[in-house]
Amino acid sequence: MKKRMISLFGILAVVATLVLSGCNESAEVASESVGIPNPWTEDENAEAAAQAAVVGYFDLPENGTEYEGGRLDWMTFRHMDSLAEAEGNIGAAEIVVRKGLKQNSDDVSGDYTEYAHEWTQEVDYFTVKCYGQEESKTMKAIWLSNNFSYSIIIRGQGDDAKTYGISDSDIDSLVRAIQ
Repeated sequence: MKKRMISLFGILAVVATLVLSGCNESAEVASESVGIPNPWTEDENAEAAAQAAVVGYFDLPENGTEYEGGRLDWMTFRHMDSLAEAEGNIGAAEIVVRKGLKQNSDDVSGDYTEYAHEWTQEVDYFTVKCYGQEESKTMKAIWLSNNFSYSIIIRGQGDDAKTYGISDSDIDSLVRAIQ
């Protein structure tokens, strides 16, 4: 009787192992096939991102440009259909700039945060819509030029992430330099 019980437990252990290994394989296959593919493609520079996105050129301020908020350094460039993007840092904050074809929306930022303050700022012949949690500290700026929509998103680090913004004069300088 003991031998039968040991044999039965041995068979059950083998069956359980086979079943569980089959479940793991199907779970792995399922997890690989589920999800939305990343629509972004990395690029070498802003010019390559603009050409691939078919938005003409994408002029940005030079690396190392100093602003009230700190030094500007671009890190990555990428594109998707009709949208070019540059990411970097301005001081200790993250900056994301986008240029896209003006289509269904004037706002190409991808930022849907509700901000406490909204105001406009005239820069050359552009009307820039600014948003922030504190007045005159821009966290999001959007504007239009010809057939294009532009955006700047600024995100602070740590405790400043929800309130950090850059000054109106920095927005003025950035908008003048971005085309």
